[in-house]
Order: sequence, then structure tokens, then C-alpha cells
Amino acid sequence: MMNPVEQNALQPLAEYPTPQFRRDSYLCLNGPWEFHVDQDPNNHSVFDYNIVVPFAVETQLSGIKRRIKKGDILHYRKLFTIPFGFRRDRILVHFEAVDQVCDVYLNGVKIAHHEGGYLPFTADCLELKAGVNELIVDVWDDTSSPVYPRGKQRERSGGIWYTPTSGIWGSVWIESVPNQLIQSLRITPDFDARSVSIAVQFEGKIEDSLVEVSLRGNVIATATLDEHAVAVIPLKNNFDPWSPERPVLYDVKVRANTDTIVSYFAMRKFSSCNWKGHTVFALNNKPYFLTGVLDQGYFQESGLTPPSDDAMIRDLSLMKNMGFNMIRKHIKIEPMRWYYHCDRLGLIVIQDMVSGGDPVKLGLFLSAPFFHWNIDDTKQYNLLGRENEEGRRFYEAEMERTVQRLYNCPCIAAWTLFNEGWGQFDSVRLTEKLRSLDPTRLIDSTSGWFDQGAGDFNSRHVYFKKVSFKDDGKRIMSLSEFGAYSHVAEGHCETKKKTFYRYFPSIESLNKAVAKLYNTQIIPMLNQGLSVAVLTQLSDVEQETNGLITFDRKVIKIRIEEIAALNRKLVFPEEEE
Repeated sequence: MMNPVEQNALQPLAEYPTPQFRRDSYLCLNGPWEFHVDQDPNNHSVFDYNIVVPFAVETQLSGIKRRIKKGDILHYRKLFTIPFGFRRDRILVHFEAVDQVCDVYLNGVKIAHHEGGYLPFTADCLELKAGVNELIVDVWDDTSSPVYPRGKQRERSGGIWYTPTSGIWGSVWIESVPNQLIQSLRITPDFDARSVSIAVQFEGKIEDSLVEVSLRGNVIATATLDEHAVAVIPLKNNFDPWSPERPVLYDVKVRANTDTIVSYFAMRKFSSCNWKGHTVFALNNKPYFLTGVLDQGYFQESGLTPPSDDAMIRDLSLMKNMGFNMIRKHIKIEPMRWYYHCDRLGLIVIQDMVSGGDPVKLGLFLSAPFFHWNIDDTKQYNLLGRENEEGRRFYEAEMERTVQRLYNCPCIAAWTLFNEGWGQFDSVRLTEKLRSLDPTRLIDSTSGWFDQGAGDFNSRHVYFKKVSFKDDGKRIMSLSEFGAYSHVAEGHCETKKKTFYRYFPSIESLNKAVAKLYNTQIIPMLNQGLSVAVLTQLSDVEQETNGLITFDRKVIKIRIEEIAALNRKLVFPEEEE
């Protein structure tokens, strides 16, 4: 019998990658590719290793597990054939994530160039031929570049910084499409009007269309696209709101000429409201306490790439069982299936933009948790690692592309622009721009510190002192990071060192401390207007040992029923609404 590692190597993450934008055509290219590393951009003849895509070269599941030096070029090759009857008019190849700059060749002809490590790109396979085809991908990765986003990646990992991710780390797949195709959908639920707007971007002129909405398997509404390629569909007679307690999803099918896309949406609204004189988070126009965890999205055997669809589900289901209703996705963009599972399981997401730039000044970074520094992020670029003008432009463009990528995910309630000042710049202006790109969600402009007064959240990180901060009277009080209580589970950690966070020698003492933290500091702040609390963090990551579970996911350090009972106390009383 084949063991799980061998099975995973044959076709890892083989599920359809984009449930929010699904066609009936799909050929997965994940699995073994030929591979070579050198510093020769013209070498497309030597491939002396095998690598398992979509796992980064540094990871165990890639089969390589080696660090990449600046100047190295990662050469990938995949030989494939198109099954009989698969092809219609055009063939597209999709790359979910490649870090960080790459060129793609099909049968010796360059078909794509892409920069940036966290967002997808697509290429037309115009050079496709009958029989065997050769796909080659060349990748360059400079983790220290001030231009491209890198999140928690560092050449020298340690502390809160982790092993780099290089090369292909997202799914690769091929699909067959008509000559004129649907390029994108923009699905906007209007909770108050009890309707949904579906806007279609289409190549060419739409001569025939149909939009079909279903609920629980039954078609409840149909419409055609208007002259602007938009359909507004009333749902008053079939209105079923989404919440973490009842994650109701509607299915939608959109046909334009001969192309058809299947997607889904939810009727929900994220906003703020007044509660006992405080501005608090509101779900569907009612006060709602967001109790969540910080999630870096790293796995021991596969780095930034989830090892399997089941691994994503297990993490999210565990957080639900612990009573959390929210996850802060920390400076990483996940595979689209991760958001799909949040949508269907019922987990609200606060989505960070991926940070970049040069490192923040060390003294400023270390002192920021204890002192209030009045920094002007429109002028003091040098302090926050944003002197590079090209890097500022690239971040702004990636912000736009991130919103476009994730707009249709019902679970996402808010965007985080900057975290703890890393690469922060022009946050007031960018908050306004982000609001124009997506007026349906809230914005955490500066999570942690270096607040410029913008956005919807008064957002603070508290680790080394008692949790307390003042309500500014205008924005939602958000404890966007706290806790980080550490315990080393013997045999399940990559380090035996005690971290600089508060350390507990046993699981018993850890659980007692977490209960005390919630009972004496977090829960009492509900009556003071706190409505967001993000516990650090879901799992240990490399040398960080402050997770609720270990990095290998084999030890649950926080007792499920006890933390769930604490979370049940973080609810706004109905009589106070």
C-alpha cells in the first residue's frame, strides 16, 4: 500500500483551486516536475532533480529542502499532454503563487513574465501542440528586496521571522475556454436592500446571458445581464443571512455567450454601530464580538503551502470547536480554497496585506510596544523601511490586486493595511484608496502602533503589560494581537529555547494563565467597548512556540472545552442591543 507521503507526491492539492470562479474544465499539473538550480538564465537542458509542485524548494514536501542564494535561478520543467476532447478554443495555464520573479516558456516560447510572490497569474498557451508539451518556469528570489512583498520571510530566520519561500508554492493547472470568455465576476451583496449585484467582465460583446441563483439546491432566481454586464437580483423572498453561527451560502451560475462560471455568495454585512456609547463591530447591523486567533499560515512540512485540503479544514474546524468566530490572516494570502472553507464553516476573516520594504529600525521596533512614538508616515519613510519608491508603488499595486483577488470571499470582513509599522507609508491616503476599491468592508489602517488616526479600528497589540487602552470615541476598539503565551511541547518543537514571550513550563500552567488572562483582562473589557480580540496564535511556527497547537499539529496545548467556554462569554447581551 502506498504511504500518504508517496500519494501526496503524485497529485498534492488536486482539488479545484478556485471554488469562487469555477469552470467545468480542469487539468491539474501539481506533482513531480523536473528541477535544477544554477545561476545561468539560459540553461533549459539540465534537470537533475525532481521537485514536488506546489511546495517551495525549502520545504520537506518539495523533496529538495534547501536554501536558495541571491542570484540563484530555479528551473522547473513539466512534460504534459492534453487529454483527447479536452480542448475547446483556447487553453490557459494558471499559477496560483510563484515567489518571486518568474518567466514561463511553453515549447521554447516565452508566454509569461510575473513579479511578486503572493498573487496568481495566467498565460495563454498559444504554442500548445498535439502530443507532448514542455512547460518551463524560471524563478528568481531575492528575499531581502525592498520592492517585493515578503511577509514573515527572512534570509536569516529567527525570532518572529521565518524560512524563506522560493519558487512555485501554489497550484498549477490548465483549463480550456472559449475564444471570448468571462474574465472575472464581482459579486456584491446588499444586505439592507436584500439583493445581490453580479458584475461580469467579459472579453468581447455579450449577446446571450443567464444568471441563476440557487439556495440549498433549488433555483430561486434568474436574470440576464444588462448593457453594463450587470445583474441585480432581489432576494426578499429567499433572504437567509450568513453568520459564523449559520454560514448560509447561495450558489450562482453565470453564462455569457458560450462561457459559464459557477460561484457562490452570502448575504452578510460588516459595519460598526453604537453600543452603550461605544463604537463596536457589527455583523448584519447588530453588535458582534469578534473573538479570534492570529494565523500565520505556516506548516512544518510545507511552509506557506498547506500540505493538503484536509490540513486547512482541520485547522479551521479546530478553531471553530474552540469557540473562535474569527481568524486574522497574518500578512499572507492563502489559497482560495482556504477562504472557501472559512465561508462554508463560518469563520470571519480579517485579511492583512502582505508587508515588504526594508527592515524597520530595530530600536524603534523593540521600543514600540512600550512607548508611543509620534511618527509621520508621509515623511519619515526611512524609519519604517519605505525609502524605496519602486517598493511603495509595487505595494500599492499589490493592494489593488489583492482586493480584486479576494473581493468575492464572503468571510472577509476587514483589510489590514500595515502591521506594526513594517513598510508603512501614506496610511491615511491608502486607507481612502482602499475604501474606494472596496466600500463593503472595514479597514484596519495600522495594526499595532504608529496610528495615524485613519481607518475603522483603534487597533492595538498588547503583549508585555496589562491589556488596556482608551476608546477614541470614533473607531472600533480592537485588540488585534495579545497573549502569545509560550510552551515548548517536548518532541514537537524545533527549539527547546524559551521565547521572549511569557513562558509556561507545563500545559496545565499554560491553560490556567490563558483562563486568567481572559477572565481578568479580556472579558471585562467588553463593557468598556472592546469588540475585537485576536489571540496569538493558532500554531507554533519554527522557533516561535506560542501557538494553541504545535507546529506539527500533533499536540493541542489549549484545552478545547475550556477555551470554548471563555469564548462563549464574549457576546454582546441581546437586551443591550
